[in-house]
Amino acid sequence: MSIILGIDTASSRFALALAEGGEVVQSFEQDAEQDHSRLLLRAIDDMVAGRKRDLAGVAVVQGPGSYAGLRVGIATAQGLGVALGIPVRGISTLQAVALATGLKDVTAIHPAGRGEFAAQEFRNGEPAGPLRSATADELRGMPLAGEGAGALGGLEVTPEARCRAALAALLDEIHDRTGDAAVVDAVYLREPAITPPRRRRPAVLRRS
Repeated sequence: MSIILGIDTASSRFALALAEGGEVVQSFEQDAEQDHSRLLLRAIDDMVAGRKRDLAGVAVVQGPGSYAGLRVGIATAQGLGVALGIPVRGISTLQAVALATGLKDVTAIHPAGRGEFAAQEFRNGEPAGPLRSATADELRGMPLAGEGAGALGGLEVTPEARCRAALAALLDEIHDRTGDAAVVDAVYLREPAITPPRRRRPAVLRRS
């Protein structure tokens, strides 16, 4: 029987989930130890347990979240898609948070660094506003859910719960296999601050 893999690398802890027969049957999360690239592939091999050729599709959380983590997760998903000729589908981190809660009306959040959160309102289970940046003080008192929401009086949602919800939400689309070559792009709250490496000056040989 074919299986479908879910990948969530939006946090410092990554999560994987596996669906079989139209249901999510297995999941776990693990500390990435700032090394998503090395640990993720090993964890996928352990989870599929020699059944990689049975993979029928991959669902991946596409952000916002950890810049390095998202790059690794999406690249891994698309690599599996190309190598095995299977569809890859993406879903936003905040959509996965909202789905994981089972609530119709909620403000989904995710840590964005600098003391801020990525936030988005959902009403009747659908996005009701744009992705935005918000401070903890701006969010207090709202019906919150997501990573870090527990400290603000909301519902804490783990990477594993997000991953299971993301996989479940994308099962029908993956089974449909429409547009197998679709590209999944990362979603960022703000563009990553990346600067090119400083060019070293050539050493000058001095004669004594």
